[in-house]
Amino acid sequence: MKVYTTVSPNCITNIYLVTDNNQKYGVIIDPGSFALNVYKLIQLTGVQIKKIIVTHNDDEQTCGIPLIKRIYDAPIYAYNENIMDFKAIKVTNGSVITEGELEFKIIETPVHTYDSISILIDDTLFVGDIFQAGTLSSFEEGEKEPSRFEYEVIKKHILSLPDQVIIYPNKGPATTVEIERKFNPYFLKFLNENSDHVSISKKKKT
Repeated sequence: MKVYTTVSPNCITNIYLVTDNNQKYGVIIDPGSFALNVYKLIQLTGVQIKKIIVTHNDDEQTCGIPLIKRIYDAPIYAYNENIMDFKAIKVTNGSVITEGELEFKIIETPVHTYDSISILIDDTLFVGDIFQAGTLSSFEEGEKEPSRFEYEVIKKHILSLPDQVIIYPNKGPATTVEIERKFNPYFLKFLNENSDHVSISKKKKT
């Protein structure tokens, strides 16, 4: 498997192209644009686009779909059954999307939006807008911190993965599970609070 990254010039979000090792076929994750840089990346790799996967239904993740569909007519996979004006194949927790030697395992992670999914391929995880390296999903003014439920989702489905798993977010650079667990201040705070709560509960029982 190979992972290529380019950026939507409209909103500075990452667009990912995942290919087999021989670059015969490719899957686009979150095509928020189909600008010249995206087209050139596909031409450079020489792949045939077979599928589109959307981590959540937002313009920053979907704006490139109409043109991609016109050129490649690739099916769309998402939690929602309708993406823009196109029918999508609905995926839920545990769904597996197969393309050749690639298996995209779907994890429901309703943190940024109710329809957010993460996509696990071997030791690679695409998390959409759930969080960025070292921080949360956005620096936007007024962005509220995730609820305890949302933190529990991240802890259960992402921070529990092996240290070496590489995380690709919609914004900013890649990171790893180990780095986020050890150094992301928001996760450290939650994990420490959770640990303190467990310790206090155990003391009360003794």
